[in-house]
Amino acid sequence: MTELREKVGGYGGVPSAPTCQPAGSLRQSIGTLAPQFGGSNFRPPKLFVLVAGRTFQSRKPWPGFSLGNESRKRQKVVHEVPTSEEVHSARQLVQLLFCDQDLGKARHGLQSFKLLLDHLTFPETPENSQHWAILRQFLDASAPREAQDADAVFVPDIMATWALAAQAGNDEVLSSVAVVLALLIKILSQVLDMRSYGLGICRTLLQRKQLELLAKNLSAEKSKSFIISPTLRMIGEAISFDGGLLASAFFRARKFTYHSFSRNMRIKYLGDGVEERNRPSTRTCAIRLLISTLRFLPWEAKRELLYERDLAAALTSSIKDDPHYLVLEVLDGLKAHVLLDKKLPVETKGRLLNSTTLPRFALLYTYSHSNKAPSRPIDDAVHEFLRSACTTPGAGVLRSDSGLYPKGINVTAGHMRGSTFEHNIGLDRIVWMDKFANEIPVHNSTLSEFVKTLRPWTSTKQSELLVSILQAAPELIADYFMHKKDFSFEPKLSATWIGYAALIYSAVQLDLPPFFGQKDEYAPVPPPISIILDNILPLTLNQKVLCKCLSHDIKLISFFATRILVVALQKLEVALRMMKEASLASGPVWSEASRRLMEEFMQRCPSLSYVITNFRRIPEEDSLSREAASRLLRLYYHTVPQIALAAKFDVSPLLVNAIKRLDSNKNSDQNEILSLMELENLVVIAKSSPGMRWFAKAEQLSVSPFTALLKVCVNAPKNVPLGPLEDVLTFVADEHDIFTPTSEGLRPCHLLMVLKTLNDRVELATADGFWAFLDNCLHRCSASPIRYLESVQDLAPDTRTGPLTATIHEQLPFAVALDSATVGVVKDFVSVYTTVARILKEHKPLLNTLQKTIDAQFDDALLYDPSFKETLKQEKRTHLSSHHGTAADTKEPSSGPGREAGDDGLMRLVAGLDPAEPDNSALIKWTSQSVDDIVEEGFATALIRLLVSEHVSIRKEALTNILKMAEKVKLSTYDEREQVWLLLVELVESCREPVDTGPVPGHIVAFACRALDVLKNPLHCLYDKVNVFLTRGPQWTLDRFPLLYDVLQEAPSRDDSYYAAVSWLLGYLLESLRTPSDLVLFHKRRVYERILSLASNGHMRTPLRSVLLKILYRTTSLEGGSTTLITRFGIIAWLEAQQAQRPSKAESDMLRALQIRLWETCDRSRIDEWSRKGIGLVLSDSGAR
Repeated sequence: MTELREKVGGYGGVPSAPTCQPAGSLRQSIGTLAPQFGGSNFRPPKLFVLVAGRTFQSRKPWPGFSLGNESRKRQKVVHEVPTSEEVHSARQLVQLLFCDQDLGKARHGLQSFKLLLDHLTFPETPENSQHWAILRQFLDASAPREAQDADAVFVPDIMATWALAAQAGNDEVLSSVAVVLALLIKILSQVLDMRSYGLGICRTLLQRKQLELLAKNLSAEKSKSFIISPTLRMIGEAISFDGGLLASAFFRARKFTYHSFSRNMRIKYLGDGVEERNRPSTRTCAIRLLISTLRFLPWEAKRELLYERDLAAALTSSIKDDPHYLVLEVLDGLKAHVLLDKKLPVETKGRLLNSTTLPRFALLYTYSHSNKAPSRPIDDAVHEFLRSACTTPGAGVLRSDSGLYPKGINVTAGHMRGSTFEHNIGLDRIVWMDKFANEIPVHNSTLSEFVKTLRPWTSTKQSELLVSILQAAPELIADYFMHKKDFSFEPKLSATWIGYAALIYSAVQLDLPPFFGQKDEYAPVPPPISIILDNILPLTLNQKVLCKCLSHDIKLISFFATRILVVALQKLEVALRMMKEASLASGPVWSEASRRLMEEFMQRCPSLSYVITNFRRIPEEDSLSREAASRLLRLYYHTVPQIALAAKFDVSPLLVNAIKRLDSNKNSDQNEILSLMELENLVVIAKSSPGMRWFAKAEQLSVSPFTALLKVCVNAPKNVPLGPLEDVLTFVADEHDIFTPTSEGLRPCHLLMVLKTLNDRVELATADGFWAFLDNCLHRCSASPIRYLESVQDLAPDTRTGPLTATIHEQLPFAVALDSATVGVVKDFVSVYTTVARILKEHKPLLNTLQKTIDAQFDDALLYDPSFKETLKQEKRTHLSSHHGTAADTKEPSSGPGREAGDDGLMRLVAGLDPAEPDNSALIKWTSQSVDDIVEEGFATALIRLLVSEHVSIRKEALTNILKMAEKVKLSTYDEREQVWLLLVELVESCREPVDTGPVPGHIVAFACRALDVLKNPLHCLYDKVNVFLTRGPQWTLDRFPLLYDVLQEAPSRDDSYYAAVSWLLGYLLESLRTPSDLVLFHKRRVYERILSLASNGHMRTPLRSVLLKILYRTTSLEGGSTTLITRFGIIAWLEAQQAQRPSKAESDMLRALQIRLWETCDRSRIDEWSRKGIGLVLSDSGAR
């Protein structure tokens, strides 16, 4: 290669190094030019100006001449088509690219090189092998002799031509250079063994001269997209090269590499039709550069990028006009590299997703650009993106809220707890209870603004997005509908009304947040009643509007209103149950709130008369609407009985019609199931109706309603659950003493089993005579229960025999006179009935009498069938658990000490807490990095941590390397080089002797690492204190904790930075605890006393308390740590006090789990002797032992 380089360099008198000088030396190359008219060095005499001016004024201007007073016309820019030639050798390519003052030749050479590179993008062919060889030889010839030198320039001829074109203002060459370099870097990125050339070219672009040229290209006029676009592509290829190896370096030079970035993102495609994929606009290139940057940057640099002013606005300003593929790239890139980046702070993500950009993304729901073969519809992609952004905690938009408690309401304050407060306060004494009728402050203000811009009634996906947001942030439900007062729910059949009704239904269907938004338990006071009510029945739905909807002639409108009221009543029932639970723990204020909620709901919902009228006018063939309306009636009776019982409503006719309708719907399985559900709802209502005549024969039925319901249960499909229907039958039978009053003997569930067993043998659907016989027995038994109870005592004294058996015994002689078909069915019925009764221990002689009357006998197949007996017992157990459950069956599980929950919480807190082992490879990794990377990327920190190594050779080597690193930093151009150098040399001087005797104390190493993080961020709250500490002296005292007293006892540098400084200090103390010797130093310097006293601060938040618990847990992991904490610092009493102060059950359980951890890891014999077994007794009383 060297010989080729020399041959190529000497060809035709061409020197090996380019003679063409970069920008600034053009005059030296071509000599001094004579002054021309209008030149910058030409100063005409005043007389000449005066005469020329008068002459020009007296004469008409010649064509093409202008003094500037006329309106200027933009000259038409004509781009000449560049010439090119086929490249056959590396020598020819070097000659073509040689920097020449004739930029026409330079453009010819660049275009020829581009054609060569274009060939390499095609599939592999024999000609391509020759082209690859030419490219490799050219790169070898153009590579600098000292490739590792920081000032080494790759492809110098192209770089020199670029500089010359920039000086001469030749736009075509500027564009050609960018195109060629972008294509060259892209091709080199695909070949592993040519990686060094690509890295060299990319590093050349990072040199000052090239950076200035990049900035000049990027700041070109908006009309010169042919310069800006390839430059953006070139930077994007360089950033993506080798997996983003130089992405951070290019971003650090963002003053040049991202010059006019936001402006360039706004230069969109202005041509006709849709932008072609192979000819991207400036905006497309800029956006792709942004996505590549977000992909490869570390989170710290990514945070700085997203904080750039106007970035988010420029990105989304015209996204609705972007081509299909670009929109998908933006959505997928932002989701992968911003939303799902767990290291990126939530506040930073919020800079990209705000109340301005989110509505612009939502405009993509109506994206209508044509695309022949879309890989994915835009509305699907943006729907997935917005759902992830708006409903995922940590994605940048969703903030934690307090549920139905408005922002600014502190319901966990100490004065709100205690028996005196809970039993003396009423709703009228809570000043904010009625304050939120017109405006509700929310935590998610960005989402609150965003959801108001959505149009859910026009798009199903927008409706789904809105419902998902309301589900993730329940505080927004009342706020959203409060600001939708302008949209009236007045019934009007239109697409908008239907869409809005569907939205309301979905919103009302959302569950109430657990504990109304509190974390682990109910608050001492309830949320504002108006907010609870608006979550159940939105403000738009007042009584007047709902009555109009129920009375409307259009079936769909009344159906929507019915469905909304159904889910609202179900949600009201849940709210009342939650408030009842809260009243058991927090006092009568919750009971008062429950009553007021019921009263206000009754004022907003329609009266029962409108619901009844709506139900009666529904056609019989509309099974779906009838089922919904009957369910609404049922919920009125169950949830708001005050309204239901005030109305005069006879359910008997409706119940009879529903029973008759079942026969007509036998042909349709769906209609039959809906009719059964309607019947079930009406039966539950009839159960609450005191005027219901269950055993009286109805005019339209051949039997009584009770017998008809038995017939329905027997003939119903087996896959349809009929639990509520059977429950009502049991309730009615018990009310009328049809069966034995005790739980023993034959019960209604057993009668149903008898009938279902008989139905498997005989077609009971057509056995009208049998049903008349059974109905007669039931009617007589219900009409005279005392008579048959006395008869049972005469026929079967002291047995489990029920009144129904006595009634059948009385009526069987009359059944013998019936037709033969009926007698046969009755005979089979008696056989099954007596068999079941015998299994259930009824009086056997009486059962034998029954059989003799009709010549029946026990069914031996059932009598000796173990599975049938087990089924009877199972039915009995199910019956007892469903209807006769005891207090023990329904008692809530005891909370207990919460050990398992506390252990889980503690384990999650300390996961990954063990100190990481030092990485010995840090000794060599830093040497090949720039100073910026050494400090910013953590190479310096990794090297410092080697000072705690167990091996003296590694500690000494690390100390030597730290000194070398300090010298390298001092000679660099790094902004904070002086402070970093001072920190490193002071660390070396302080540790020079200790490294020979053992590991450096952990707190010194931890402080040095943490202080380095402070120094590289001048905005850090401890930047001043660290600099002051470094200037105190050349050495540190190794048995003292740097900045411990400065943070805890001195005033913070800024008024709002105290807790940030404490967080930094606790983190550095946590990292300091590595060995028992560190524990001794903590004890000696009274560190534990100082940090434990921090917990008495009532304003200290959970994250800081969590770090404090981590320090204690780390201490328990050291030898003697738990014993020291118990005997020297009273940690058990401290933990007890913390449990009393923490209202959160989860945190209290975690503190208790830490007590257990202390007891399990301490020297128990010493602790028992020291405390006279008092510690063990305390832990036993608290349930820890």
